[in-house]
Amino acid sequence: MRVARTILFAVQLVAPAWTSSGAAQSPIPWWPTAGTVLLAGGGLDSTQADDFAKRLIALAGGPDALIVIIPTADPNLPPRVGSRGRPSEPEELRRYFESLGARHVIVLHTRDRKTANTEAFAGVLRSATAAFLSGGQSLLLEAAYRGTLVERELRALLARGGVIGGDSAGAIAIGCLWLTWLPGPFGKRSDEFCVLPGVAVSPHANRARGFVVDDEVLKYLRTHAGIIGIDIDENTMVELRRGQAEVFGNGTARFLDPAKDPREPYLRLASGERHPLAP
Repeated sequence: MRVARTILFAVQLVAPAWTSSGAAQSPIPWWPTAGTVLLAGGGLDSTQADDFAKRLIALAGGPDALIVIIPTADPNLPPRVGSRGRPSEPEELRRYFESLGARHVIVLHTRDRKTANTEAFAGVLRSATAAFLSGGQSLLLEAAYRGTLVERELRALLARGGVIGGDSAGAIAIGCLWLTWLPGPFGKRSDEFCVLPGVAVSPHANRARGFVVDDEVLKYLRTHAGIIGIDIDENTMVELRRGQAEVFGNGTARFLDPAKDPREPYLRLASGERHPLAP
């Protein structure tokens, strides 16, 4: 991330729950039932990046909200904040959010899982009303935080009505699995944080070369029940809040669920459009 304004800033299928006797219970929504999730498709220009950050600050409670930035997906960062490497990058992120009105911004970063699993490191998330996971490589987020106290506190933050935002790799990590060609064939590359359980988030969807992301995701979902896909173009954001999805930016977001349409996205939203997610 060179300058904060040019960085890539960077939910389970509605399906019956079953009792041990086999009786269907009420459906479990995949969208947040509390709080807000903001997902960005990467490649945000300065206008959209500002919009994303301002939305996150406002939804978190305004200038006095405590916002935690997690930049760990950036492969160029040192192992921890304050160690040798590129210490200015997290500081630029903090200053960027402050320039848009946030007064209390903390950067949380480590590559050590033992550290990530300690109260001393992850405890700050209990006081936060928002967390932002920046772009880079989602595998770095997974390696550092999956299965740790950081992951649990991120889920708890959303459950108590907070805001979780992620761009590119950060958006992938908010979902439950990463679908990609790396390596081939197309399929699951890794498990993620499951802040949105049962969801596969695919950013940069309009930049694919040699294949159509929607087609490949649907092909995978048709043979893996209980998962939905959210495919997001670059310079595009999705807000999931109060049982509805709303899209902002220059592209579109597509929602994929083979139970609703096995051949194409069942829902497409362009900038300014919103749609209820409940049946």
